[in-house]
Amino acid sequence: MKQTFTVNVDTIQNTPLVKISGEVDVHSCSSLSETLESVVESAQQNIVLDLEDINYLDSSGLGTIAYSAKLLSDKNYDMMIVCAKPQIKKIFELSGLSSKNIQLVESLDDIKLIARG
Repeated sequence: MKQTFTVNVDTIQNTPLVKISGEVDVHSCSSLSETLESVVESAQQNIVLDLEDINYLDSSGLGTIAYSAKLLSDKNYDMMIVCAKPQIKKIFELSGLSSKNIQLVESLDDIKLIARG
């Protein structure tokens, strides 16, 4: 059964937090892209993308995230991605994105530690 795609924006310690669930694919990319562009446009710091509740990420989803990370990088900010799922982390590592302006972390607690310094 296909899991419904949702994207919500919140904050964690004054940092924008974009929480995604479901499948990130060609069908959900336009919604994700709109949300990420809005968050990146107003960003005054790094942003957090929580992928803990996604169960699928295809190349169009990866491209949407990469494009948003590039826009954020143009503002001298990074994107921190929360994901402990090995199959999702591997996609970022194989793409080379995790060596650019994307930081992969295991949990939101890791973000709190980074934010504290």
